[in-house]
Amino acid sequence: MRESLYNIAPLFNIDHIKKLNKVINENLVEGNDKPNTKAIKTSQVKFVNLGTIQGLIIPFLDFILSSNTFHYGFDLFQLTGSKKLNYNTYQENEEYTWHIDATPRSPVKDIKLTCLLNCSEEPYEGGDLCLFRDKEIKIENFNPGTAIVFPSFINHKVEKITSGSRASLAIWMNGPKFR
Repeated sequence: MRESLYNIAPLFNIDHIKKLNKVINENLVEGNDKPNTKAIKTSQVKFVNLGTIQGLIIPFLDFILSSNTFHYGFDLFQLTGSKKLNYNTYQENEEYTWHIDATPRSPVKDIKLTCLLNCSEEPYEGGDLCLFRDKEIKIENFNPGTAIVFPSFINHKVEKITSGSRASLAIWMNGPKFR
């Protein structure tokens, strides 16, 4: 395959993450989480519209588009301010087992990229992000303020939190159906 398995980069300091979390929690909207039916997902999911936090996450959005340009080359739909983003929080013993991110019933689109920003404010144990292609890969250095982008068809999981809490902001980049 021509694409990288994943692209990762530290983008924000802890003060910026705290400010982002505050704005997210003050602007939550209704949403519907549809986890993979074959996976166990015990995290708490909240939602925020992109337009509410867009100015605070410009480096994240740039990183997503640059990752696609230089590593994947997928046709992507443009983001709009009304796009709902998932804000996932994991407490002790919560996890999301192996799954892929997909749009199974849509005749016009597929999820092309999974884009995560670690929004944790405090240290936690467990909660490692793992990807699977030929073998399990535990992602190193996915620390608070760090972003990761990978193709949504890559099997991945978040291991159980053993202490503390973990937070992440998820953006799924959609595009025309894979052919």
